[in-house]
Amino acid sequence: MLSLLRQFGERCSDLSEEYIPDPYVIAIVLTFVAGAAAMATGAGPRATLTAWTGGVWSLLPFMAAISVLLMTGDAIAKSPTFTRGLERLARLPNSRFTAVWFTSFVAMAAAVVSWAIGLIVGAIMAKRVAYECQEKGITVHYPLLAAAGYTSLMVFHGGLSSSVGLLMADPQLIPGTFPDYVRGGIPLAQTIGSRTNIVTTGSLLLVVPVIMGLLHPEDGIRELPRATYRDIDRVVAEAMADPTTDGGTPARSVADRLNDSRVIGLAIAVFPAFFVVNAWFLRAGGISNLTLNSINALFLLGAILLWVRPSAIVAQMKDSVTNISGIIFQFPFYAGIAGLLTGTGLATVIVEFFGAFATPATWPVIGVFVAGVVNVFIPSGGGQWVAMGPIMLDITTGFGYGPEQAVIIEMLGDQLTNMIQPFWAIPLLAIADLRARDIIGYTTVAMLGGLVIVCGWLTVFLVLL
Repeated sequence: MLSLLRQFGERCSDLSEEYIPDPYVIAIVLTFVAGAAAMATGAGPRATLTAWTGGVWSLLPFMAAISVLLMTGDAIAKSPTFTRGLERLARLPNSRFTAVWFTSFVAMAAAVVSWAIGLIVGAIMAKRVAYECQEKGITVHYPLLAAAGYTSLMVFHGGLSSSVGLLMADPQLIPGTFPDYVRGGIPLAQTIGSRTNIVTTGSLLLVVPVIMGLLHPEDGIRELPRATYRDIDRVVAEAMADPTTDGGTPARSVADRLNDSRVIGLAIAVFPAFFVVNAWFLRAGGISNLTLNSINALFLLGAILLWVRPSAIVAQMKDSVTNISGIIFQFPFYAGIAGLLTGTGLATVIVEFFGAFATPATWPVIGVFVAGVVNVFIPSGGGQWVAMGPIMLDITTGFGYGPEQAVIIEMLGDQLTNMIQPFWAIPLLAIADLRARDIIGYTTVAMLGGLVIVCGWLTVFLVLL
């Protein structure tokens, strides 16, 4: 059985190496596929182009919020304090299996707190674990380690940064196109905090890392590139020679003193700190007021406190922006695809097509497939939910389920196909210095394992119990 799993993983990896292009090319192909599908379902060429242009800038506020989340998450994960903690963790694995298993588990656990931190932690852990294994003489397949780091995007919707859960918890964020019965919002206790989500997310966290560890190939192993190994080795040597993080000689001018002032750097933390305290403690509702904006404020606060000096955090943000530049560039194209799906009615056609084959007993599983298919075209949980949420809610409630269960189906189904849609892997690939084709074969196997877990628990909790 183990041999068959490994062979299947290697076959998927070979196919990925042969056929998976770069993420930008995938975005282009998906744009034309969505456009052709829209015209095939009745939209004319002009209506199709108009729908794309109507959507291309519609997600700019969301893109800005996600960019801040990724930048601050990257800065937190790369801060000296956080990095030293990851370095100590990276020394723990002592075999191929534990190296891959541990990388996946740490990344997924971090993603339950925040998908942005989980994504960056996964990339950093992959590099550091590969380095530590090489130091110990353990041969580990580096692309598989990176794929293990990307499994963080399989559980994020079940955690505190679930974009769909957070959107539906805030009545001010719910679009006007949504039905009246959800306009008052759905508390997080009914979605992220539900028994269905907690058990399913916990199962993914326990099982997926094991699957990844069992996929390690026997032959054709690609270790950490020599240049990357030397870079990490240099950083380690510098850290041992000078454990301080002040970085450089004393400032000689007033401007330099201001740029390096810890007092000024810490003073600005008052504002994001007040945002978080006001949202979660001073206002009625407490932690139920968790929103994307409050998460961003918390991450901004964390980055400020961890880097302290203005010059240090600005320098780090330049590096962080480089890692997420591909996401910023491609986001308008996926917003355009979202426009195609909503402006031409294609999203409704897709959901209704699958819904026509469903019964109350089969809808939870079919709903997962619907969310997964649409996620390939709109790899943004919030953007996808805006496009298909109303019809998903109507079909789910029509089968006798509560609206909160529609949200849970969407959350758990959407995240699975991130394993075959490399859009969110762009920062990880930039840090790991790999290509999408290097990891997608392995993450496809993780997705299939996750699909069994998600469908199984949804059937148990929503149908049988």
